[in-house]
This record gives sequence, C-alpha cells and structure tokens, in this order.
Amino acid sequence: METKMQTRHLDFYYGECQVLKKVSLNMKERQITAMIGPSGCGKSTLLRVLNRMNDIIPGTRLQGEVLLDGNNIYAPGVDVVEVRKRVGMVFQQPNPFPKSIYENAVFGPRMLGQKDKAYLSEVAERSLKAAALWDEVKYDLDKSGLALSSSRGCVLPAPWP
Repeated sequence: METKMQTRHLDFYYGECQVLKKVSLNMKERQITAMIGPSGCGKSTLLRVLNRMNDIIPGTRLQGEVLLDGNNIYAPGVDVVEVRKRVGMVFQQPNPFPKSIYENAVFGPRMLGQKDKAYLSEVAERSLKAAALWDEVKYDLDKSGLALSSSRGCVLPAPWP
C-alpha cells in the first residue's frame, strides 16, 4: 500500500516553545493511524499541522515537510482550502480557533468563499444548535471561542489571547 501522507523531520513551535521535534511519520492510504500519548505531548498539534489549521495562529512556525501524495502542503503557492478539503479533522474535545464563537461556527463556509451574511448566520445558528450550545451562547457570539474550551480542561499555549 502506498504512503498517502508523511512528515519528514517535522519541528513545530508556538513562539519560542518547540512542541514537535523531528517527527517523521508515514501514513498509508486506506489504513487507520492512531496516535496515543499523554496529555500535552503534541498529538493535537500534529493533527492541526497535517491540515494547516495552525496557519491562523500568530507566532507559530514549522520546519521540515508535510507531504500529501508526495507534495509538500507547506510549499509556496499551495491552496490551503484544497488541503483542508482533502485532510479532514475530528477531535475528541472541542478545539476552537482563537476567534469569536460566530467565526468558529462559520469557519468552513468562509474558507470555501461564502460571504452571504444571512447564510452564514443561518449556518452559525444551525451548527451551534446541533452542538447544543445555541441557548448558552446566542447572545455572546462575539466572545472568544476559546472560552468554550476552558471548562473542558484545554490548556492553550501562548501567544493565544
């Protein structure tokens, strides 16, 4: 079976804090890859690196390569939206971006170019209702999405607000 995605000598930093060190990993096509380790060891960071979710976090940087079908997804000119269409993520715990609750809820459609405010508001409400959060946050959509994770034990690295 062919390698679908791989990392080569991957280092990743939040500011000066290095959280991934020389990670080299081959993931085969049509196979399940499991990552097991203690809290805080970099599993979620690695997953976010694999579809460039860390791009929107100020102060992060990457060294090494992440290859999808042999192509470096961090090469100049790579369409990040296309990468994210091909590399989906599902997390055990909520993993919000350092944006408002509303912006977290409409992130996907926005990344696909959706600009219609009425449509985005409908998506936000429908998504937050599906997550059983609407009644809790409907008057606070401009608050940080990171506040939603604080009650679930997430530790966020600096320089996040």
